[in-house]
Amino acid sequence: MTIPTIEYKEYELRAYSHQIFPLHRDPYAKGPRQFSSFVRTDTIPSNEVKARRYATLFDAVSPATVGTAIDHAMQYGKDIVDGNIKVTEL
Repeated sequence: MTIPTIEYKEYELRAYSHQIFPLHRDPYAKGPRQFSSFVRTDTIPSNEVKARRYATLFDAVSPATVGTAIDHAMQYGKDIVDGNIKVTEL
């Protein structure tokens, strides 16, 4: 398993995603595929400060592919680092 990682403005961003199963978390239930994601930010070089994790917020509908969920998480992490949005960590 590969964890997508990028360096952005002296931070390391790592994105994780997982599939959301409809109705009681049943993987065999019918319905559209949906994914959730979160981003982890860590300073470079990593000092004594603990890495922070943030759940990605989606505007309307959850992404239908893993790639889209990862892309959203990376952009969300960049917005956090840039100070464009205020969020609470997990």
